Amino acid sequence: MEKLIYYVQFLGAFFVAQIVSMWGQYFTLKYPKMSNIEAFMRAIPFAWLDWFFMTIAVDIGQKHKLVTPTQDTFLLIIIQFITILGINAFWLKQPLHRSDIVTFFIILIGFYISFNNTVSKLLGRPVEKKEDENNK
Repeated sequence: MEKLIYYVQFLGAFFVAQIVSMWGQYFTLKYPKMSNIEAFMRAIPFAWLDWFFMTIAVDIGQKHKLVTPTQDTFLLIIIQFITILGINAFWLKQPLHRSDIVTFFIILIGFYISFNNTVSKLLGRPVEKKEDENNK
């Protein structure tokens, strides 16, 4: 149960960080006449918030050995991809294409393979076990 709480905290901070980051990067696209300096000034607070929450997420993930660095990267890609699709659909009013959905599922399959060490198991390679906090 304790591990579940850490996963909830980790994912909560990770989601907040990436959603804020993507919004900061993309919300200015609706304003093409905005200068680069003005866009920067409006986006930088989002970058600070991203840094704050991502620092918390990474700290929780490393301290409790929740995910590997590769899985961190996959999670980052998945959350950013979903957020960008949402921003495109609801803020920029761009259509969602079949290739967008197919790409999303390819990313999810990659995450599953990484998280479960599927290829290593199929090839008979040893899989490094995560060390449990209580067994240290």
